[in-house]
Amino acid sequence: MAANSSFTSEHYRETTDTYNEAYSETYKEMVKIVLRKIPFDENDFVVDIGGGTGSLTQAIYREARLRNNILCVDSCESMLALAFQKNGVTPLQSTAEEFFDHKENYTFDKALILCSIHHFSNPTAIFNKWAEWLRPGSVCFILTRPPTTTLPFFRKAATLFKKSTADVPAMVDCLRHHGLKVEVSEERMVLNMSKHRWYAMLRMRYMSHLHCLSDQDIEEGIAELERKRFFDKLNITVVDNITAITVIRQ
Repeated sequence: MAANSSFTSEHYRETTDTYNEAYSETYKEMVKIVLRKIPFDENDFVVDIGGGTGSLTQAIYREARLRNNILCVDSCESMLALAFQKNGVTPLQSTAEEFFDHKENYTFDKALILCSIHHFSNPTAIFNKWAEWLRPGSVCFILTRPPTTTLPFFRKAATLFKKSTADVPAMVDCLRHHGLKVEVSEERMVLNMSKHRWYAMLRMRYMSHLHCLSDQDIEEGIAELERKRFFDKLNITVVDNITAITVIRQ
């Protein structure tokens, strides 16, 4: 995604081929949140920072009925190779840090950071550059998951997830310090699926915190879920709570 740590880069290289499949249900619900929270104009120039394969980027481009391609910024070459195949998407290989170091080259009405900010090496430093970059009337929209999750992870995965989330209060304080208007809301994505689909998503390591788990760890975790939570169920409801942060330069 947006940052370029060896761990992050390795994870996304290894999951490129299964990434869109793993996130298909989540992306549909995420697009609904973005469109509900952000009033797009058809002539907007939009950047998606940490846009990966461009699938979510393209869905927003289509649903918002934009005239201009969305710039999809990501550091993973294999992910962006898929983004190059999508209409409405202009890929740019760059980390978030590098992108904002050259912010004078870009002007946008809307900036999107959708579940990638936890990969930024130094969010505060980026926000300091951000505050200078956002022009009056422009909006930045961030989605990030809170450390306390309702996702049905097994114990080991839940512990790793909590350690991998972004510090939302610190981000909000930093942004408000620069005089930006910041609105925070808690959103919910409800995904209905078979338990075997959920198990498949875990096996595909659809979230980066699962990357450090071995195949044996994953199988033992699935056995734990089957034994403790889903032994009498075929279909399950996966509730994915997410924090939405809307940043406005007035």
